[in-house]
Amino acid sequence: MMAMAQLVRQLVFLLVIFHYSIAADTLNPNQPLRDGQTIVSAKETFALGFFSPGRSKNRYVGIWYNKLQPGGQKIIVWVANRRSPLSGTNGSLELNGNGSLTINSMMFLPMPMVTLTNPVTQVLDDGNFVIKEANGSEFAWQSFDYPTDTLLSGMKLGWDLRTGLNRNLTAWRSYDDPSPGRCVLSIDLEGIPQANFWSGSTKKWRSGPWIGIQFSNIGEQPRTYGLRFGFVHNKDEVYYMYNTTGTEFVSRALVDQSGKVKDFVWFEKTGMWNLFLYYTMNECQEYSRCGSYGLCNIDVWPICSCLQGFKPKSPQEWPLMDAMPGCERLTELDCKNKSDGFMVVTLAALPETINASLYPNISQNECRGRCVTPRPHSRAR
Repeated sequence: MMAMAQLVRQLVFLLVIFHYSIAADTLNPNQPLRDGQTIVSAKETFALGFFSPGRSKNRYVGIWYNKLQPGGQKIIVWVANRRSPLSGTNGSLELNGNGSLTINSMMFLPMPMVTLTNPVTQVLDDGNFVIKEANGSEFAWQSFDYPTDTLLSGMKLGWDLRTGLNRNLTAWRSYDDPSPGRCVLSIDLEGIPQANFWSGSTKKWRSGPWIGIQFSNIGEQPRTYGLRFGFVHNKDEVYYMYNTTGTEFVSRALVDQSGKVKDFVWFEKTGMWNLFLYYTMNECQEYSRCGSYGLCNIDVWPICSCLQGFKPKSPQEWPLMDAMPGCERLTELDCKNKSDGFMVVTLAALPETINASLYPNISQNECRGRCVTPRPHSRAR
């Protein structure tokens, strides 16, 4: 009888252990992920669990690189509850039977609009955290649609025009606080779409429009090192994306609270993240540094000048390096007599297109003809 009772206790113990065990990369309904536990992607690239940033004691659910931790520091790439931290270590992340995620029974982000019959969550090796049917391949929800401050390979920066979803990057408020800060990188839909970097309500930098292989205001990007860049602009979506072409190349883009957009790559030899690109890199990349019709040249002094045919609007302020008012025409625009024309300006950023007339299917000569031909009741653009 004693042997039978001991066997029953062992079976009960095994059942309890089985009930609370967590599969390597998935989370099922009624199987909460508790503070202190993690789930890890199949190739052990990313981990998801609870963490406290910096010196903070608040607890958040996040995703970080599982192995790439210089000095033991977690590199957080996504935060689930950045607006609603927990004050203790009694947190749990749970998938409900209808396919919604909650933290301590509270919903932290918009969840799927459809009800799933056999839902499961999974951390993927690209850093995406998804909800789907257990035997399905389509995602009902994904963390890639709700970025924090980091853009990973395969993530979209931009808009789903069908749903109005805007995927942008928002910096942490501080090193100890991942709540949304002032710095935001987003895709602007006005005119020709471009990426804009904001600090509060002030535009600090813009990428310029996409010119087929890159944004116009960004220098040559390192394609030969395993990166491929793309931009999609159609009736359904407008977004920027990059992809790594080799499995050994790891990169991430970050918007930080210092007001920079930074691109990092992982160097296996040194075990460190290397900063290889950042914006803005100099004064001439700052938004409207020399104002309307102004030219900025970082290699001369003063760095601001006016386009040919223009003069400083506030010349008394230019010696003080305040060129924000920009330039104005020396003579009025004359389309009627066609005395005005075009000139080539090299190494200059393409201008804003918010107030431009867009004709995507005409040649340069046709564009030139339309610009110099006056049209009744129309503004010069």
